[in-house]
Amino acid sequence: MISFLTSAFAFILVLGVLVVLHEAGHFLMARAVGAQVDVFSVGFGKRLWGFTRGDTDYRVSLIPLGGYVRILGLGPDESTVVGSTEDELEDDLLPRWKRALILLAGPVANVIAAIGFLWIVFMLGMQVSAYLSELPVIGWVSPDMPAAAAGIEAGDQVLSIDGHKVKTWNDLETMVATSGDHPIVIEVERDGAVRTEKVTPERVGPSGFGDVGLRPSLAPVVRGLLGGSAAAAAGLKIGDRITAVDGEPVSQFYDLVRLIEPRPKETITLDVERDGRTLQVEVTTQDLGGKGKIGIRMDFPTEMRQLGVSEALVTASQQTVDMTVQTLRVIGRLVVGRTPMSQISGPIEIARISGEAAEKGIRPLILLLGIISLQLGIFNVLPIPVLDGGHLAIIAVESVIRRDFSLKVKERVLEVGFYLLMLLVVVVVANDMLKFQKVSALFDRIFG
Repeated sequence: MISFLTSAFAFILVLGVLVVLHEAGHFLMARAVGAQVDVFSVGFGKRLWGFTRGDTDYRVSLIPLGGYVRILGLGPDESTVVGSTEDELEDDLLPRWKRALILLAGPVANVIAAIGFLWIVFMLGMQVSAYLSELPVIGWVSPDMPAAAAGIEAGDQVLSIDGHKVKTWNDLETMVATSGDHPIVIEVERDGAVRTEKVTPERVGPSGFGDVGLRPSLAPVVRGLLGGSAAAAAGLKIGDRITAVDGEPVSQFYDLVRLIEPRPKETITLDVERDGRTLQVEVTTQDLGGKGKIGIRMDFPTEMRQLGVSEALVTASQQTVDMTVQTLRVIGRLVVGRTPMSQISGPIEIARISGEAAEKGIRPLILLLGIISLQLGIFNVLPIPVLDGGHLAIIAVESVIRRDFSLKVKERVLEVGFYLLMLLVVVVVANDMLKFQKVSALFDRIFG
């Protein structure tokens, strides 16, 4: 499993870089509108090292989890000067338009950073599953899953889900996964006719993602073999195409699952195409949890997606827009209870994912930086007190009533927001721990 040290280091790196970028947005906008920046700190807590330039103390602090800027005139938030009196703060408040620009600059910096990280990834190139960018034409419908019960068939093309257009398999999988176990309306096209089906997904995996049993086409080709597997022992090789199991024709990889799983510890005969020849291979299936397995990995073909400078920038921008729409859709579903809280990732889950990305190389890590940077930017504009969006909401109300709230009122609002935020942190950490326990239990069952 991913080592604790790798995950911890990757988490500190990812969070530190993104929070510093966020605070740099506040800092640069404050400079642009003429506000005084008292402190720019990388990290929190005790000051370890730094220097002063102009009116700003640039420092490195003890706790390496992000950073902060202290800007005079923003009011009672994390940047408030300790020890200032209410009169001083009220007298020294910046104009509302300046405060709004400074607050908005942090999330904007994260969005710009997300585009930048994705831009780098697309220029470097990434191995991605080829089917994700293809039209969502169904290759297989799992027999015991909700889509099959609803009458959706292989060959159908998904057009929309709950009225939202579906252009690619990536769109389809994202929309279904984030629906949890709440009913969705799937619109499909079959032989030129359009029909709609109401389907209730099943929750799968530790995160409780929704699944209806729709799968892309996958040829019954051996693309990977597990070490010590029955298939490897029988002489199957990478590139072999299996055309039949005990004489029953196979057209999809999923046919192999359908025909082999009910037969644990049985000898079966596979018709195999190899280098233009057809041969028969006998395999004795293994018993894994009462299901027959032969140890062929279900790998989808991948492609290297590498773009030129301008095309990479356009694609990165479009991907950022698409992810923003998907994120806002998920937030909306969370608010109305259509998406389970278990799908929200907290620090433990982010650390695990960061560790996995770091071990896979620099490109996955940069991609993760882009994805989390965007989520951080979006989360910070939500109208939750303590966050930038909460402060912006207060400024909006003040603009409508044409006066500033008192320092005491703002402090009470921020206190409520802080406790709500801490409650959310407790919930997501609990979710992370539950998911970690489920993943660990699954790992133990599989590998003993």
